[in-house]
Amino acid sequence: MTTQPPQRSGTTFRSVAASRMTNPREEQIYILVRGSGGRLTVSTRAVVAILLDGTAHLTADDIIAEAGRRHPGIAASTIYRVLQRLDELGVVEHVHSGHGPTFYHLREAGHAHLVCSECGRIIDIPDQLLTGVSRSVKRTYDFRIEPRHTALIGRCDSCSTPN
Repeated sequence: MTTQPPQRSGTTFRSVAASRMTNPREEQIYILVRGSGGRLTVSTRAVVAILLDGTAHLTADDIIAEAGRRHPGIAASTIYRVLQRLDELGVVEHVHSGHGPTFYHLREAGHAHLVCSECGRIIDIPDQLLTGVSRSVKRTYDFRIEPRHTALIGRCDSCSTPN
């Protein structure tokens, strides 16, 4: 088997040959999919591999483009269904950016997102930074917030510094 060189789009990804090897996280995801009665289709494997390979927060369009590059013929609607199913299983997290399209990433250690309203920069922050706010909202309004589901909008240091 010949190894193909790494192939790239707007986001950095592992080589196609490397993405065929199953890693422990990938296998955990496949076990969840199978355990829920799902099948490991080409499209499911492609989406999981792309999310594992990606180095950035990916929009559905990013995932669709990369899936189409790796496996021509996969319909965009199929990718959306796979993303929805993985979200329902707790594998993928979708975040409403408030400043652009929803983005996706694998649900890992808890973190929330800050999005700059000027440049679109996304900054991951630990969930613990919002614990106090979450407790206060629960205590005051009897409402439980989900800070990881929606990004907090503001301006990054670069954009808020006067020129």
